[in-house]
Amino acid sequence: MVYDLFSTAFKADPFATFARMRQDDPIYAHHAPNGSTIWYVTRYEDVVAMLRDNVHFVKDIRHALPPEQLNPARRTNTHQLINENMLFADPPDHTRLRGLVNQAFTPRRIENLRPRLQQFAHTLLDRVTPFGQMDLIADYALPLPVAMIADLLGIPEGDREQVAEWSQAIISPGSRGHSYKVRKQKIKGLLAYLSALFKERELRPRDDLITALVQAESSGDRLSETELSSMVALLIVTGHETTVNLIGNGAFALIQNPEQLALLQENPTLWGPAVEELLRYDGPVETSTTRWVGQTVVYKGHTMQRGDVVRLVFSSANRDTAAFPYPDHLDIGRSENKHLAFGLGIHYCLGAPLARLEGEIALHTLFSRFPHLQLLTNPNRLTWRSGVLFRGLNHLYLRL
Repeated sequence: MVYDLFSTAFKADPFATFARMRQDDPIYAHHAPNGSTIWYVTRYEDVVAMLRDNVHFVKDIRHALPPEQLNPARRTNTHQLINENMLFADPPDHTRLRGLVNQAFTPRRIENLRPRLQQFAHTLLDRVTPFGQMDLIADYALPLPVAMIADLLGIPEGDREQVAEWSQAIISPGSRGHSYKVRKQKIKGLLAYLSALFKERELRPRDDLITALVQAESSGDRLSETELSSMVALLIVTGHETTVNLIGNGAFALIQNPEQLALLQENPTLWGPAVEELLRYDGPVETSTTRWVGQTVVYKGHTMQRGDVVRLVFSSANRDTAAFPYPDHLDIGRSENKHLAFGLGIHYCLGAPLARLEGEIALHTLFSRFPHLQLLTNPNRLTWRSGVLFRGLNHLYLRL
C-alpha cells in the first residue's frame, strides 16, 4: 500500500494515516525518486527498540556509506555547521561531545532563566492586549524561545536580530527564497561572527552558555571551533523550532478540548503533567532526525540494507494503543506517560528541561491572562508546516 506522507491534507491530520500504518505496515518502505529506501517505523515498541540500537541504526552517515558514495557537499562550511555536533554523532564521538556539552548545559543554568522567561511572556502579551487578537505563532510562540536561547547563549541584544537573520539559512533553507549564493553568504557571516564571539569569551568570560562551552574540558580535551559553531547553531535551530511548535500545538489542543483546559484553570498544579500530555498528544517533532542503517539487518522480517534511511515516527508511536490507553484523547491527568517527544537513549534531547520550562510558563501565562481564547480561523483551514521532521502551525489567529 502507498501512503500519502507529504501532502497538505496529510499534514493537517497525519494521525489517521499513522493508525493505518501501525495496523497494516508498521515498518513501511518508502521508495524515493532517487532510488533510495526510507523506512517509516510507526509502532511504539519498534521505535523504542531502534532508539536503543546504536549498532544497526546510526546517526553519522559515514558509518553507513563508503567514502566514495558520500556527497561532496558534506565538506562544505554549511554542512559542517549543521552536522558537526552530538545530534549527528555515534559513540565514541557522541560520548565525548555529550560529556563536554553536559558540563555547560546545567539544570542551574536553565532554572536561572525562569524569572526572565516569565517577565518576557508578560511583555509579549502586553503588546497584543490593546488589539484584542493575536497570531500566537508570530506574536508569542516564536519570539519567546528565540529570546530565551539568545539569553542562555549570551548573544548580546544588539546582535540578536542579525544572528536571527543569518540563522534563517540553517532553519529554513528551502522556504525563504534564498539562492545558494545568498545562503552561503549567511552561513559565512554566522561562522565569522561566532568565531569572533568565541575568542572574545576566551579573553573575557561571562556567566553564559557560550563561555561554558568554550571552557568545557575533560582530560585536556575541548570542543573545536567547528564543534562549538555547530553546537551553537543546533541550539539556535531548536530555539526557533521545537518549543515554538510545543506552544502553538499545545494552545490549539487546549482550545479544542475546553474540558481539559477547565481542569487546568481550576488546578494550576496540573500544568506540569499537562505539558507532558501535550508533548505526547501532538508534539513538536513528527519524526526523528535521520538515522541510517549501519549494518544490513533483518528486523521482524524486513531486510533493511546498509545505507537505507530510517525515520522513527514519534507522532505515531505516541498515539499507539499498545503503549497508551485511549491515545487519541487529550488527558492532562494521564499517568505513566512515557512519551517519546524528546527521544530516548543516548540521543535523548539535551534541551528537554528548557523546553518543558518554556512550555509550562508560556501556556500557563497565556491562559491565565486570557482564559477565554477563541480561534479566529476555522480549525479545518489552519495550515501546517511542510516537511517530515517538525509538526507545527504556520499561524494561529486568536481572539483574546
